[in-house]
Amino acid sequence: MSHPSKTARIALLVQPGEPDSAFASAIEHGGGQPLVCDAGAGALPSDVGGLMIAGTGAFTDSESVPNALLQAIEGRFPVLGIGWGMHALNVALGGQPPAMVEGHGQPDLPGGEESVKHPVFIAPGGKVSYTIAGSGWVTVPSAHTHGLMPGQVADGLLSSVYAEDRVVEAIEKPGHGWLIGVQWSAHLTGSTPKGFDSLLLALVERSQQ
Repeated sequence: MSHPSKTARIALLVQPGEPDSAFASAIEHGGGQPLVCDAGAGALPSDVGGLMIAGTGAFTDSESVPNALLQAIEGRFPVLGIGWGMHALNVALGGQPPAMVEGHGQPDLPGGEESVKHPVFIAPGGKVSYTIAGSGWVTVPSAHTHGLMPGQVADGLLSSVYAEDRVVEAIEKPGHGWLIGVQWSAHLTGSTPKGFDSLLLALVERSQQ
């Protein structure tokens, strides 16, 4: 007799000072159970299968990469970075902190609403394209004042989604089981294009394996 699979527990590291409720809800949307952790925690909890690291601000050069993120990378856990989390992921793998950019929205509007939406190009053949089952140009919600330019991305990472101004909108690690960072507000599933919540579903699915 088959038994139902155990709900995947996903560690959630949120940018210090930012509410975690929207990101926790995104993990629940994907079918997982969020376990909120302190960004300054020394280790990844032992009973989780994956990690979401997220925030709407910018990872600065004065910040330290959370030890739990480094442990997740070393242990080949599935990782999804959103916004600040994408920047942290890039720095953890040897890249540079993001630079200030214009025309990509304002992240501190009431209710977490985005001020702009803009087109991005999803390169075919990458993990992001495969996960959301699409490629080419698509419009995404945008709410960030800082972003990665191609020269700031860590060696060994693939920049798989770009905005028209060459700002990198997604990074991924070729050959790694599942290591992805996205710049757009992937946790706001009511605002992202159809199919984009597959990133959340895939994080939870891979965290069960």
